[in-house]
Amino acid sequence: VLANMMSPTPIDNRRDPWRRQTCHEEDDYDDGAGQSTAAQNTQVIRVANAIFYHNNLPISQQYVKLARELYGSLVYPLDLNADSSAGVINRWVNDMTVGKISRMIEGPISSSAGMVVANALYFKAEWRRQFDGYSTRDAAFFPDGMDRSSYSVKMMFLSACLPFYRTYDASDVTIVGLPYRDNITTMYLIQPANSSRTTLRRLQGTLNAKTLETWIGRMKLQKTSVRLPKMHLRSNLDLSQSFQRLGFNSIFSPAKSDLSNMFPASGGGQKPYVNQIVHKLDLTVDESGTEGAAATAALIDRIGSPAFFNGNTPFLIYVRHEPTGLPLFYGPVFDPR
Repeated sequence: VLANMMSPTPIDNRRDPWRRQTCHEEDDYDDGAGQSTAAQNTQVIRVANAIFYHNNLPISQQYVKLARELYGSLVYPLDLNADSSAGVINRWVNDMTVGKISRMIEGPISSSAGMVVANALYFKAEWRRQFDGYSTRDAAFFPDGMDRSSYSVKMMFLSACLPFYRTYDASDVTIVGLPYRDNITTMYLIQPANSSRTTLRRLQGTLNAKTLETWIGRMKLQKTSVRLPKMHLRSNLDLSQSFQRLGFNSIFSPAKSDLSNMFPASGGGQKPYVNQIVHKLDLTVDESGTEGAAATAALIDRIGSPAFFNGNTPFLIYVRHEPTGLPLFYGPVFDPR
Protein backbone atom coordinates (compact mmCIF):
# COMPACT_ATOMS: atom_id res chain seq x y z
CA VAL A 1 0.00 0.00 0.00
CA LEU A 2 2.79 2.44 0.91
CA ALA A 3 4.58 1.66 -2.34
CA ASN A 4 1.40 2.62 -4.20
CA MET A 5 1.50 6.00 -2.42
CA MET A 6 5.08 6.83 -3.46
CA SER A 7 5.13 10.18 -5.27
CA PRO A 8 5.95 9.85 -9.00
CA THR A 9 7.29 13.43 -9.12
CA PRO A 10 11.10 13.81 -9.29
CA ILE A 11 12.59 15.25 -6.11
CA ASP A 12 13.95 18.35 -7.86
CA ASN A 13 10.46 19.21 -9.20
CA ARG A 14 8.54 18.64 -5.96
CA ARG A 15 7.50 22.02 -4.58
CA ASP A 16 3.81 22.17 -3.77
CA PRO A 17 2.24 25.55 -4.65
CA TRP A 18 0.72 26.07 -1.18
CA ARG A 19 4.24 26.39 0.26
CA ARG A 20 4.70 29.64 -1.67
CA GLN A 21 1.38 31.14 -0.53
CA THR A 22 0.32 33.23 2.46
CA CYS A 23 -2.97 33.86 4.24
CA HIS A 24 -1.85 37.13 5.76
CA GLU A 25 1.38 38.60 7.01
CA GLU A 26 1.38 37.24 10.55
CA ASP A 27 0.10 33.74 9.74
CA ASP A 28 1.95 32.56 6.66
CA TYR A 29 3.96 29.48 5.88
CA ASP A 30 7.75 29.58 5.82
CA ASP A 31 10.45 27.00 5.30
CA GLY A 32 11.80 27.23 8.84
CA ALA A 33 15.24 28.35 7.68
CA GLY A 34 15.46 30.91 10.48
CA GLN A 35 14.53 28.50 13.26
CA SER A 36 17.06 27.43 15.84
CA THR A 37 18.43 23.89 15.81
CA ALA A 38 16.41 23.15 18.95
CA ALA A 39 13.21 24.33 17.27
CA GLN A 40 13.81 22.17 14.20
CA ASN A 41 14.84 19.10 16.23
CA THR A 42 11.28 18.26 17.32
CA GLN A 43 10.62 15.23 15.13
CA VAL A 44 11.25 11.67 16.22
CA ILE A 45 11.35 8.88 13.66
CA ARG A 46 12.54 5.57 15.03
CA VAL A 47 12.98 2.75 12.54
CA ALA A 48 14.15 -0.65 13.68
CA ASN A 49 15.16 -3.36 11.19
CA ALA A 50 16.52 -6.76 12.07
CA ILE A 51 17.06 -10.23 10.69
CA PHE A 52 17.15 -13.03 13.24
CA TYR A 53 18.42 -16.24 11.65
CA HIS A 54 18.83 -19.72 13.09
CA ASN A 55 22.28 -20.03 14.62
CA ASN A 56 23.02 -23.32 12.84
CA LEU A 57 22.92 -21.58 9.44
CA PRO A 58 26.28 -20.20 8.21
CA ILE A 59 25.62 -16.67 6.93
CA SER A 60 27.51 -14.71 4.26
CA GLN A 61 29.62 -11.98 5.85
CA GLN A 62 29.24 -9.92 2.68
CA TYR A 63 25.47 -10.00 3.17
CA VAL A 64 25.85 -8.99 6.82
CA LYS A 65 28.03 -6.06 5.77
CA LEU A 66 25.54 -4.87 3.13
CA ALA A 67 22.53 -5.26 5.44
CA ARG A 68 24.20 -3.14 8.08
CA GLU A 69 25.56 -0.46 5.73
CA LEU A 70 22.57 -0.08 3.40
CA TYR A 71 19.65 -0.70 5.75
CA GLY A 72 21.08 -0.16 9.23
CA SER A 73 19.86 -3.66 9.98
CA LEU A 74 20.81 -5.89 12.85
CA VAL A 75 21.74 -9.39 11.67
CA TYR A 76 21.67 -11.69 14.67
CA PRO A 77 22.11 -15.47 15.12
CA LEU A 78 19.51 -16.99 17.43
CA ASP A 79 18.24 -20.41 18.42
CA LEU A 80 14.75 -19.94 17.05
CA ASN A 81 13.68 -23.26 18.56
CA ALA A 82 14.31 -22.00 22.08
CA ASP A 83 11.34 -20.77 24.11
CA SER A 84 13.27 -17.60 24.90
CA SER A 85 13.79 -16.55 21.26
CA ALA A 86 10.57 -14.49 21.05
CA GLY A 87 11.61 -12.68 24.22
CA VAL A 88 15.01 -11.81 22.73
CA ILE A 89 13.35 -10.25 19.67
CA ASN A 90 10.79 -8.40 21.78
CA ARG A 91 13.45 -6.95 24.10
CA TRP A 92 15.41 -5.67 21.09
CA VAL A 93 12.33 -3.97 19.63
CA ASN A 94 11.46 -2.51 23.04
CA ASP A 95 14.95 -1.01 23.34
CA MET A 96 14.98 0.37 19.79
CA THR A 97 11.63 2.14 20.25
CA VAL A 98 12.32 3.35 23.81
CA GLY A 99 9.49 1.26 25.21
CA LYS A 100 6.85 2.42 22.71
CA ILE A 101 6.66 -1.04 21.13
CA SER A 102 7.22 -3.72 23.75
CA ARG A 103 6.04 -6.87 21.94
CA MET A 104 6.78 -7.66 18.31
CA ILE A 105 6.35 -11.43 18.46
CA GLU A 106 3.25 -12.91 20.07
CA GLY A 107 3.63 -16.51 21.20
CA PRO A 108 6.35 -19.04 20.34
CA ILE A 109 8.14 -19.04 16.99
CA SER A 110 7.49 -22.01 14.69
CA SER A 111 9.92 -24.86 15.29
CA SER A 112 10.62 -25.02 11.54
CA ALA A 113 11.58 -21.35 11.30
CA GLY A 114 14.88 -20.53 9.64
CA MET A 115 14.70 -16.76 9.91
CA VAL A 116 12.58 -13.90 11.29
CA VAL A 117 12.67 -10.48 9.59
CA ALA A 118 11.41 -7.65 11.81
CA ASN A 119 10.66 -3.98 11.20
CA ALA A 120 9.27 -1.39 13.63
CA LEU A 121 8.44 2.27 13.04
CA TYR A 122 7.71 4.85 15.74
CA PHE A 123 6.88 8.40 14.64
CA LYS A 124 6.07 11.49 16.67
CA ALA A 125 6.52 15.19 15.91
CA GLU A 126 5.24 18.58 16.98
CA TRP A 127 2.77 20.41 14.78
CA ARG A 128 3.81 23.67 13.16
CA ARG A 129 0.37 25.08 13.99
CA GLN A 130 -0.44 23.46 17.30
CA PHE A 131 -3.90 22.51 18.51
CA ASP A 132 -5.39 24.47 21.39
CA GLY A 133 -5.46 22.13 24.38
CA TYR A 134 -8.21 24.13 26.09
CA SER A 135 -10.52 23.53 23.13
CA THR A 136 -10.25 19.73 23.34
CA ARG A 137 -13.52 18.27 24.52
CA ASP A 138 -15.64 15.11 24.36
CA ALA A 139 -17.37 14.71 21.01
CA ALA A 140 -19.10 11.98 19.01
CA PHE A 141 -17.27 9.91 16.39
CA PHE A 142 -19.41 8.06 13.83
CA PRO A 143 -17.47 5.07 12.41
CA ASP A 144 -20.32 3.94 10.15
CA GLY A 145 -21.67 7.32 9.09
CA MET A 146 -23.59 10.18 10.69
CA ASP A 147 -26.88 8.26 10.68
CA ARG A 148 -25.47 5.33 12.67
CA SER A 149 -24.28 4.81 16.24
CA SER A 150 -21.35 6.74 17.68
CA TYR A 151 -18.93 6.72 20.61
CA SER A 152 -17.17 9.49 22.48
CA VAL A 153 -13.64 10.65 21.65
CA LYS A 154 -11.44 13.56 22.70
CA MET A 155 -11.83 16.01 19.82
CA MET A 156 -9.12 18.62 19.22
CA PHE A 157 -9.66 21.93 17.46
CA LEU A 158 -7.41 24.12 15.32
CA SER A 159 -8.06 27.28 13.33
CA ALA A 160 -4.99 28.28 11.32
CA CYS A 161 -3.54 29.02 7.92
CA LEU A 162 -3.33 25.52 6.40
CA PRO A 163 -3.21 23.88 2.94
CA PHE A 164 -6.74 22.85 1.96
CA TYR A 165 -8.53 21.42 -1.08
CA ARG A 166 -11.94 19.97 -1.89
CA THR A 167 -12.45 18.17 -5.17
CA TYR A 168 -16.11 19.18 -5.80
CA ASP A 169 -16.46 16.41 -8.38
CA ALA A 170 -17.89 12.90 -8.31
CA SER A 171 -15.37 11.87 -5.66
CA ASP A 172 -16.17 14.90 -3.40
CA VAL A 173 -13.09 14.52 -1.23
CA THR A 174 -11.74 17.00 1.32
CA ILE A 175 -8.01 17.09 2.06
CA VAL A 176 -6.21 19.26 4.61
CA GLY A 177 -2.50 19.36 5.43
CA LEU A 178 -1.03 19.64 8.92
CA PRO A 179 2.67 20.52 8.53
CA TYR A 180 5.02 19.44 11.28
CA ARG A 181 7.36 21.91 12.92
CA ASP A 182 10.38 20.72 10.94
CA ASN A 183 8.58 21.89 7.75
CA ILE A 184 9.74 18.84 5.79
CA THR A 185 7.01 16.44 6.97
CA THR A 186 3.25 16.85 6.60
CA MET A 187 0.25 14.84 7.74
CA TYR A 188 -2.53 14.95 5.15
CA LEU A 189 -6.08 14.13 6.27
CA ILE A 190 -8.30 12.82 3.47
CA GLN A 191 -12.04 12.34 3.85
CA PRO A 192 -14.83 11.58 1.34
CA ALA A 193 -18.22 13.27 1.68
CA ASN A 194 -20.66 11.38 3.94
CA SER A 195 -17.75 9.30 5.14
CA SER A 196 -18.20 5.87 6.70
CA ARG A 197 -16.26 2.61 6.77
CA THR A 198 -17.83 1.69 3.44
CA THR A 199 -17.19 4.96 1.59
CA LEU A 200 -13.65 5.26 2.94
CA ARG A 201 -12.76 1.71 1.87
CA ARG A 202 -14.19 2.50 -1.55
CA LEU A 203 -11.92 5.56 -1.76
CA GLN A 204 -8.93 3.49 -0.64
CA GLY A 205 -9.56 1.02 -3.42
CA THR A 206 -9.23 3.70 -6.10
CA LEU A 207 -6.68 6.09 -4.58
CA ASN A 208 -3.14 6.06 -5.94
CA ALA A 209 -0.03 8.25 -5.83
CA LYS A 210 -0.89 10.14 -9.03
CA THR A 211 -4.33 11.16 -7.78
CA LEU A 212 -2.99 12.14 -4.39
CA GLU A 213 -0.20 14.16 -5.98
CA THR A 214 -2.79 16.02 -8.09
CA TRP A 215 -4.90 16.87 -5.05
CA ILE A 216 -1.91 18.07 -3.04
CA GLY A 217 -0.76 20.15 -6.00
CA ARG A 218 -4.13 21.93 -6.02
CA MET A 219 -4.15 22.76 -2.31
CA LYS A 220 -4.27 26.42 -1.36
CA LEU A 221 -3.08 27.98 1.87
CA GLN A 222 -6.14 29.45 3.57
CA LYS A 223 -7.72 29.97 6.94
CA THR A 224 -9.00 26.52 7.86
CA SER A 225 -10.84 25.02 10.82
CA VAL A 226 -9.98 21.44 11.76
CA ARG A 227 -11.67 19.11 14.23
CA LEU A 228 -9.50 16.05 14.76
CA PRO A 229 -9.77 13.30 17.38
CA LYS A 230 -6.80 12.55 19.59
CA MET A 231 -5.40 9.25 18.39
CA HIS A 232 -3.07 6.48 19.39
CA LEU A 233 -2.83 4.29 16.31
CA ARG A 234 -1.19 0.90 16.57
CA SER A 235 -0.82 -1.94 14.10
CA ASN A 236 0.76 -5.36 14.33
CA LEU A 237 0.89 -7.17 11.00
CA ASP A 238 2.39 -10.30 9.52
CA LEU A 239 3.30 -9.11 6.02
CA SER A 240 4.04 -12.59 4.65
CA GLN A 241 0.79 -12.77 2.65
CA SER A 242 1.28 -9.21 1.38
CA PHE A 243 4.71 -10.11 0.02
CA GLN A 244 3.31 -13.23 -1.62
CA ARG A 245 0.59 -11.19 -3.34
CA LEU A 246 3.40 -9.03 -4.74
CA GLY A 247 4.98 -12.13 -6.26
CA PHE A 248 7.56 -12.97 -3.57
CA ASN A 249 6.45 -16.56 -3.16
CA SER A 250 9.55 -18.73 -3.33
CA ILE A 251 11.28 -17.23 -0.27
CA PHE A 252 8.47 -18.59 1.93
CA SER A 253 8.76 -22.15 0.57
CA PRO A 254 11.25 -24.64 2.13
CA ALA A 255 11.41 -26.41 -1.26
CA LYS A 256 11.76 -23.40 -3.58
CA SER A 257 13.57 -20.82 -1.49
CA ASP A 258 16.94 -19.67 -2.85
CA LEU A 259 18.71 -17.52 -0.28
CA SER A 260 22.17 -18.71 -1.29
CA ASN A 261 23.50 -15.14 -1.36
CA MET A 262 22.65 -14.92 2.32
CA PHE A 263 23.39 -18.50 3.35
CA PRO A 264 25.97 -20.05 0.95
CA ALA A 265 25.72 -23.46 2.63
CA SER A 266 23.11 -24.65 5.09
CA GLY A 267 23.63 -27.48 7.53
CA GLY A 268 21.84 -30.78 6.99
CA GLY A 269 21.02 -29.93 3.39
CA GLN A 270 17.99 -27.88 4.45
CA LYS A 271 17.16 -24.75 2.48
CA PRO A 272 16.61 -21.67 4.66
CA TYR A 273 13.39 -19.77 4.00
CA VAL A 274 11.52 -16.79 5.42
CA ASN A 275 9.06 -17.74 8.16
CA GLN A 276 7.69 -14.34 9.14
CA ILE A 277 7.87 -10.69 8.09
CA VAL A 278 6.53 -8.82 11.09
CA HIS A 279 5.63 -5.13 11.08
CA LYS A 280 4.48 -3.13 14.08
CA LEU A 281 3.72 0.58 14.23
CA ASP A 282 3.00 3.09 17.00
CA LEU A 283 1.80 6.57 16.00
CA THR A 284 0.51 9.21 18.43
CA VAL A 285 -1.53 12.24 17.39
CA ASP A 286 -2.28 14.86 20.07
CA GLU A 287 -1.99 18.57 20.81
CA SER A 288 1.74 18.17 21.52
CA GLY A 289 1.49 19.75 24.93
CA THR A 290 0.14 23.06 23.64
CA GLU A 291 -1.33 25.52 26.17
CA GLY A 292 -3.89 28.04 25.01
CA ALA A 293 -6.95 30.02 26.07
CA ALA A 294 -9.77 29.78 23.53
CA ALA A 295 -13.31 30.55 24.68
CA THR A 296 -16.32 28.48 23.64
CA ALA A 297 -17.87 31.41 21.79
CA ALA A 298 -14.71 31.89 19.73
CA LEU A 299 -14.67 28.17 18.93
CA ILE A 300 -18.18 28.27 17.50
CA ASP A 301 -17.32 31.33 15.44
CA ARG A 302 -14.22 29.72 13.93
CA ILE A 303 -16.08 26.60 12.88
CA GLY A 304 -17.93 28.84 10.43
CA SER A 305 -14.79 29.09 8.28
CA PRO A 306 -15.43 28.17 4.62
CA ALA A 307 -12.51 25.71 4.72
CA PHE A 308 -13.45 23.09 7.30
CA PHE A 309 -12.34 19.53 8.02
CA ASN A 310 -14.52 17.64 10.50
CA GLY A 311 -12.82 14.45 11.70
CA ASN A 312 -15.92 12.98 13.33
CA THR A 313 -16.24 10.27 10.66
CA PRO A 314 -13.59 7.93 9.17
CA PHE A 315 -10.71 9.46 7.24
CA LEU A 316 -7.30 8.59 5.82
CA ILE A 317 -3.97 9.65 7.29
CA TYR A 318 -1.03 10.14 4.96
CA VAL A 319 2.25 11.28 6.54
CA ARG A 320 4.79 12.26 3.89
CA HIS A 321 8.44 13.31 3.94
CA GLU A 322 8.11 16.20 1.50
CA PRO A 323 11.61 16.45 -0.04
CA THR A 324 11.57 12.79 -1.12
CA GLY A 325 7.84 12.05 -1.28
CA LEU A 326 8.46 9.05 0.99
CA PRO A 327 5.27 7.96 2.82
CA LEU A 328 6.02 7.39 6.51
CA PHE A 329 2.51 6.27 7.33
CA TYR A 330 -0.67 5.68 5.37
CA GLY A 331 -3.88 4.16 6.57
CA PRO A 332 -7.55 4.58 7.50
CA VAL A 333 -8.84 5.79 10.86
CA PHE A 334 -11.97 3.86 11.73
CA ASP A 335 -11.39 3.96 15.49
CA PRO A 336 -9.13 6.72 16.85
CA ARG A 337 -9.33 5.52 20.46
